[in-house]
Amino acid sequence: MKTIFDYTLLSLWRFGWKNIFIAGIFALLVWLLSSVIFITSSIKYALLQTASNTPEIVINKQIAGKNLFILPNELEPLWDIMGVSLVKGRVWGQYKLKSNGHFITLLGIDPYGQSENINKIIQNFSQIEDNSYMYLSQNMLTLLSSYMLDKKTLVLEDIYNNEKKFKIAGIYKNESELFSNDVLMMKNEDVREMFGIEDGLFTDVILRVQNPNEINFIAAKIANKYPHFKLTTKDEILKDYELLYQHKSAWFLLLFFVSFITFTIILYDKVSGLRSEERKEIGILKALGWDINDIIYFKFLESSIISLGAFFIGLSLALFFVYTLQAPFLKYIFTGYSELKNDFALPFTFNGMQIALLFFSSVPFYIASCIVPAWKCASLDVGEIIK
Repeated sequence: MKTIFDYTLLSLWRFGWKNIFIAGIFALLVWLLSSVIFITSSIKYALLQTASNTPEIVINKQIAGKNLFILPNELEPLWDIMGVSLVKGRVWGQYKLKSNGHFITLLGIDPYGQSENINKIIQNFSQIEDNSYMYLSQNMLTLLSSYMLDKKTLVLEDIYNNEKKFKIAGIYKNESELFSNDVLMMKNEDVREMFGIEDGLFTDVILRVQNPNEINFIAAKIANKYPHFKLTTKDEILKDYELLYQHKSAWFLLLFFVSFITFTIILYDKVSGLRSEERKEIGILKALGWDINDIIYFKFLESSIISLGAFFIGLSLALFFVYTLQAPFLKYIFTGYSELKNDFALPFTFNGMQIALLFFSSVPFYIASCIVPAWKCASLDVGEIIK
């Protein structure tokens, strides 16, 4: 044995099963809390990405509590409102797949080349012809495999049970996949045919506002002038998303509470005193000429190897679990689970601030809980320690 570090490695080996058990519990807690941090960070990141493409105001027409189609002549007066830079009617609806009962969204878009946001998220373009076409996500392509006529053609039935063929123009992949994963983008005319919507009618209307500070003022002005319009602002849309994906926060608090109690028990067990084998070991080391600083350094190395090793193992497992395995079961605590919900991929994010907070609230405390009782024991006489 040449150095204190060598002796530390031998000590870790000698009490192998005990150290493995402690490190395993430590790594499990770090894995659980890190996984929760990564999942919530990914959802928050997806929310922020969604915010960039969310219209400032969405208008629905409601009479007697029922949503009605918006007429073309109802859009024209909206252009006259000061501060409004864009008024655009949309056509979309929920489509139920007969094969598995899943609901997907058919969203009408402008023809290719006229929508900047659509162009940004489209990948793997194929040549677009004059016939019907669509864009969809990779998960949607898998979900609709039974509706594929060939690798580039999809067949769906409209509201009158007539089959309609669509060419797959591209696979889209964007950062807000959590919110747009179930969307099929196609021409407005095709959406109208699928749902039997007459020409000129719109499902809702989106408004773009030049000055973000005027959104609420313009929305209130429109609502006062057109009481049959239901207006939803950008902030309200994002708040609805937050409520949808954060109402499960009580589960996070429960996980955090259980983890905190478990970690506290480990620390209490360490601080409450050394086991007889450890006290005897310190007594023998003092009899061999080790001073208090040597013993503290030995315990520091021992606890650092255990805690740091467990922390980085738990963190690595959390990264693999969340971003490679896509956090099976655990992510549905925060997003909810339904057999009608299509799967989605969590975008990769790394919240260094929260991981650092987790590190400094666990590793230093564990090291201190090992050093303090060892220091107290090493301060006693050799005879008192051994007896």
